[in-house]
Amino acid sequence: MNFSWARIKESVLTFWNRLSSPQKIITVLAPLIVAGALIYLITWAGRPQYVALFTKLSDTEAGAITTKLKDLKADYKLEDNGSTIMVPQQTAADLRLQLASAGLPQQSKFSFDSLDTMRLGETDADRKLRYVLGLQNELENTLKTLNGVEDARVHIVMPEPSLFVDSQKAATAAVTLKLVPSTKLGEDQVRAIANLLAGSIEGLQPENVTIVDTGGNVLSDVLKESTDPQKLTGTQYQLKQTVEEDTRKSLQSMLDRVLGSGKTIVRINAVLDFDQKKIVKQINGPGAVVSEQNSNESSTNGAAGAAGGTPGLDANGAPTYPATPEQNSTSTKATSTKNYQVDTTQEEQVVSPGSVKRLSVSVMADEDSVTQEQLEQIKTILASAAGVDANRGDDIQVAAIPFNKSDLQNELSAMEDAKKRQQLLTYAEIGAAALLGLIILIAFLRKRARKKRAEKMLELNSSEPVSLATAELLMAQQKAEEEAELQLSQKHAKSADELQRQKTKEAVELYSRNNPDEAARLVKTWLSEEK
Repeated sequence: MNFSWARIKESVLTFWNRLSSPQKIITVLAPLIVAGALIYLITWAGRPQYVALFTKLSDTEAGAITTKLKDLKADYKLEDNGSTIMVPQQTAADLRLQLASAGLPQQSKFSFDSLDTMRLGETDADRKLRYVLGLQNELENTLKTLNGVEDARVHIVMPEPSLFVDSQKAATAAVTLKLVPSTKLGEDQVRAIANLLAGSIEGLQPENVTIVDTGGNVLSDVLKESTDPQKLTGTQYQLKQTVEEDTRKSLQSMLDRVLGSGKTIVRINAVLDFDQKKIVKQINGPGAVVSEQNSNESSTNGAAGAAGGTPGLDANGAPTYPATPEQNSTSTKATSTKNYQVDTTQEEQVVSPGSVKRLSVSVMADEDSVTQEQLEQIKTILASAAGVDANRGDDIQVAAIPFNKSDLQNELSAMEDAKKRQQLLTYAEIGAAALLGLIILIAFLRKRARKKRAEKMLELNSSEPVSLATAELLMAQQKAEEEAELQLSQKHAKSADELQRQKTKEAVELYSRNNPDEAARLVKTWLSEEK
């Protein structure tokens, strides 16, 4: 087969002229896009992948490392405002070893490792200073591991011990935190940091720890506020909210089931007792007899008569005594002793904090939904369901007032409009799908009809050879039909038959003016076929 540049060029031009405008654009753009994608992939694959060599570096450390990398003629780039140094992945391990041998990054901070060796001429004060500096460094490293903390600095003040207790000063500590952007430490986290320092430093109390951030905010104020008896801590406030919300949901769900959703509004206010109480009771019973002792004592006394009475004188002047009769005496003594052991019962009760001290329930109902009799019933039922205790000072209020339904009506209208728009959109999608199907069906039928007409035309001229003018007439008719299909897809107002007839008529008229003889012969042939 003979190949020549002229024939190849003619073939290419013939192929190019047969293409439509969209096909020409695709033929040109497709190779360009593929070539561009290949070039990008090759460039991306050949680009070195960077990894972090060091992160969170100070300005001094970053400057020293970059200077050494320049001396080594190593490729690097900076990120995170110069605190992170990125190097190619294939050279990262080698560069890290070379920098380590050069003592980079330099560690200017003291560590506990420096306490393992004794230094010549070092005093106890010097060793204590090294211990404090090492402790500061260790605490800083520990604080950096906390979530939300990017960097930390710790300063410890440990006063010298004093012989007098009154003169002894307490240890203090100050912490500066650099937080991750858009991060805020909670009260529990601040308290945890204070307790961490208090547990690591001898003699340090949590209230002597000052914690600030790089924005100048004093975070340790929550430690002092938590000791205020009138202030609720985060846990206590959360417990209060939990009690109120659980009670509200219970009452609201019950009212919604009876009166319907949106007909009532329930609010709860609970006062909780967070004081921990210890109650000790001692009860004394009647007791029991432990020991009993009884004793009886009896005695009898007797005496003979003797001279007595009032003395007198006889005739001779001698004193005389009158006679006294004989006398006896008896005495009895009884003693009884009982020892009792008193019964004692001691009760110790610890009341946990968090009990409900006072409960207030407020309920508003739509005036159109309830009657006055129903309000009284609702008040009684809600008081029982919420555990309202009048002796405790609890209060419950139920009122019927007209609700403002304009917002509700607006919401209902908006929902109805959205539903209608969704229905219209669904109908539009169905209509578009039906129209697309109809267009496809019309195109298929027209293609089929065009094929039949071509076959009929070939049968009509089978007895004689088809001239070049006849072929041009067929091509013009086919082109007119293709343009008719294109306009049919763009303009749905005209029907397919009208557009086809119009295009066919224009093509036949044009051909008849250019080839009158061939047109006359074709007309004669068609007339003879009809006869």
